[in-house]
Amino acid sequence: MSDSKPSWSASGVVDAPPKEVWKALVRAVKESGMGEVTVDEAERRISLQGDWWYRGEHIVKDHEGGSLVQYHVYNIASGATRWMVPLFAPSKDKLRDGFQELLRGLSKSLRAGARYRGK
Repeated sequence: MSDSKPSWSASGVVDAPPKEVWKALVRAVKESGMGEVTVDEAERRISLQGDWWYRGEHIVKDHEGGSLVQYHVYNIASGATRWMVPLFAPSKDKLRDGFQELLRGLSKSLRAGARYRGK
């Protein structure tokens, strides 16, 4: 769990029970092979840390009729290199597109509706 403010956040709703969404999300993040994965079952939080600056956290929460999936991106670069992150980080559009693709994947694997909610 992060103590700092995320540099970017978004959420979406999946029309399936949180337990099912959580299992599918963990599988998808682990299969991505994009970095070091930390799973917190109790909080339904999965963190993916990659490169020298990035940590992404996905959280699954109960939501009316399904599950709320939250995604937060944190800049974890040290003070000396923190200013360089905007030169290397994907644009907010790419982050949004990637999260929407994840929601589509969850929707397909769970055979459930999913929709992007934005921030």
